[in-house]
Amino acid sequence: MIGALETAVIAAGKEILSVRAKGATVMVKSDHSPVTEADRRAEQLILDFLAKTYPDVPVVAEELAEAGLCPSYAQDTFFLVDALDGTGDFIAGRNEFTVNVALVRDHAPVAGIVYAPALGRIWSGFNDHAEVADVSVDGEISNRRRIHTRASPERPVALVSVTHKEPETQAWLKHLPEHETAHVGSSLKFCLLAEGRADVYPRLVCLKQWDIAAGDAVLRAAGGSTLTLEGVPLRYGVEGADFGCSRFIGWGRAPGA
Repeated sequence: MIGALETAVIAAGKEILSVRAKGATVMVKSDHSPVTEADRRAEQLILDFLAKTYPDVPVVAEELAEAGLCPSYAQDTFFLVDALDGTGDFIAGRNEFTVNVALVRDHAPVAGIVYAPALGRIWSGFNDHAEVADVSVDGEISNRRRIHTRASPERPVALVSVTHKEPETQAWLKHLPEHETAHVGSSLKFCLLAEGRADVYPRLVCLKQWDIAAGDAVLRAAGGSTLTLEGVPLRYGVEGADFGCSRFIGWGRAPGA
């Protein structure tokens, strides 16, 4: 499955870069968030692939949800898709946007792919195995290597969003012992934790499940965890039509209770 999903997200990444090269028109969705042709074309490519390859597995995807076409009841197993996470970074001309696909089973992300097409890097996670690899402009994967989170150093690195400056998150960071702060876009924050290049990622506003599932899968497979503010693993499921998730802290190595 990981190999098949890698093929799909790399193809979606090519669509995104093609739209960027021509100039993307920005539209506004019902929740006032931006969307572009790149979001929609990349998502449709992934949806077509999943429908053909895994026809019996339901799919929840960002633009599909906007159209009211996602399942609205709980599923034991389903895909979560965010074909262009970091649309704001994409629109601003930055390279920190990603293509994300995750498989959720029993409320946990058990497999995930995060691809950063403008950076030429792809991350995958399944069971207890996480990897990063390079991707050429032709879509060829090379230099694949296994990754792990690191034990928290004396001066940990905390990751925060480039485009979203949430007062709640900033307040939480004030209680963290002496640390460095780095601003990173999209689901790349999970990937940096998984690679052992950072230590904690607090997000104290409610996001959507598709925003984080693939990155969370990579992080968990690398030895990290994504916990609610109560200290329990973040759970995923389709309940109603909101597809929201709790506030959370992503940890490379979570501290003891």
